[in-house]
Amino acid sequence: MEAALSRLVVAGGFGVFGAAAVARLRAAGERPLAASRRDGADLRLDVEDPASLRATLRRGDVVVDAVGPFQHRTTALVAAAADLGFDVVDISDSLDHVRAVRALRERIDAAGIRVLCACSTLSAVSAAMIRLSGLAAPVGFTCVLAPATRYTARPGTAGSLVASVGAPVDVLRDGQLVRRIAWREARTFTLPAPVGAVRARLLGGGPDALLLPEVWPSLRHTSFYVHSNVPGLDALLAAAARWPRLLRRIGTPAPALALARLLGARRGWVLYEVEDAGGRLVRCLLTGEGRSYDAAVVPAVLAARALAAGTFSARGLVPPDRHVAPDVLLAALRDAGLARVALPSD
Repeated sequence: MEAALSRLVVAGGFGVFGAAAVARLRAAGERPLAASRRDGADLRLDVEDPASLRATLRRGDVVVDAVGPFQHRTTALVAAAADLGFDVVDISDSLDHVRAVRALRERIDAAGIRVLCACSTLSAVSAAMIRLSGLAAPVGFTCVLAPATRYTARPGTAGSLVASVGAPVDVLRDGQLVRRIAWREARTFTLPAPVGAVRARLLGGGPDALLLPEVWPSLRHTSFYVHSNVPGLDALLAAAARWPRLLRRIGTPAPALALARLLGARRGWVLYEVEDAGGRLVRCLLTGEGRSYDAAVVPAVLAARALAAGTFSARGLVPPDRHVAPDVLLAALRDAGLARVALPSD
């Protein structure tokens, strides 16, 4: 009974992804509370301020954490969750943030709460795609993200992108985390028309590099690539990767965001590739027009609803393959206008 009365709180509820989570929860008949530092929020909340966390959140809450960029986040929210007794579902895309949360595993387990890290395109959807590939012992996994930039070009998402350019990142290679520089490596991926050949840039391993091998110890390589879906932007950012200090000084002014929204793609897609030791390669594409970025919040919304309803059985730091059942996730993605398309191997 207590779990059924849990409050659903969306931290960052006024941002691109937070607002999408709030909208999807409301469409499902829930009554989420949008939490933000901004005026007009249902709850005034600063996820980096322990006093604010203690004053605003309470035992039994289910918090969807959509406050980016996660590269700049601390573990203040998860620490408060362990102290106060509420659950956290985050959409983190940062390996470093996930690593910091994993360091709190014993504290999380002792508190009896549930923490779902990277319950998003990375790593919840990644885990589901590996399950659906049918490969029991994958050795390689690659994800390529091309957002519907016309809709996602906002200060928060742009800030996260800029922060990655020229930054040192960890990538899983030969079973070990190795250091690379984001945006300096590229790979061409061939997709069906009208997309065709796409030159994508390495963004790192993302949380998949840490979380997926815990589920599939056979994994030896994971990579996360990005294609901005804005003409000319990838080449500019790749060049800027060699002068990151200059790029950070330039920042992401309003005219640049306006241009990205004008020239950016209306259709977004995510490519997933899974490979086994025998060389079998399974490829699939998630694609949709308009609100295709909902793929980032659909897993978190499903998990949060299950937690609030008391139907989520796992506790502690929950691995990504247990965030949402693959068939349930696929059905929700279809409802969100995102089709899963099987692709031939290159």
